[in-house]
Amino acid sequence: MGKLLSSRSVQTLIEPLLGKLCCRKQVGYRESLSIGFGSKIPHQNRLKSRDDYYGEWEIGTYNSAWRVIHRGKILCGSHDIVDSIKEHDAAFNRIELRRLVSVQQLTDMDIRLVFDLGITIDFLATTRDEDEWFHIFCHQGKYIEFTVGKGCTIGPSNTPWHNKM
Repeated sequence: MGKLLSSRSVQTLIEPLLGKLCCRKQVGYRESLSIGFGSKIPHQNRLKSRDDYYGEWEIGTYNSAWRVIHRGKILCGSHDIVDSIKEHDAAFNRIELRRLVSVQQLTDMDIRLVFDLGITIDFLATTRDEDEWFHIFCHQGKYIEFTVGKGCTIGPSNTPWHNKM
């Protein structure tokens, strides 16, 4: 079993996320994965999401590998052979996630989400560059990103990155 995220400041920041219900799931461009939790927050940007809302919290990746596991079986993964993103998105949306119970850092390059129904989602860094491979948009206007090389960084979600904390 993995450890909870190592940084005390990250643990404190995501503590209110634990126990929240999943409200949105989406496989997007290049097999990106987005999962929303908590309240539905309306938005007008239909180019980025098929939904007209985001979750109060959003977890995801733009470019890491991911897999959804239940009882030792992969239910859906970023490298599944499908005919379209729409088909991949539909397969992911058939999986019931419910409540998030923990976020674990398995290694310096792997994160696991654990849900109350026994479902887990692993995010696996697969690139050597320093691009972000996992992120959490927090409800307090904070953003957590994980990159290969730098590890975890916390910054504001609504201002340019040069203001990182």
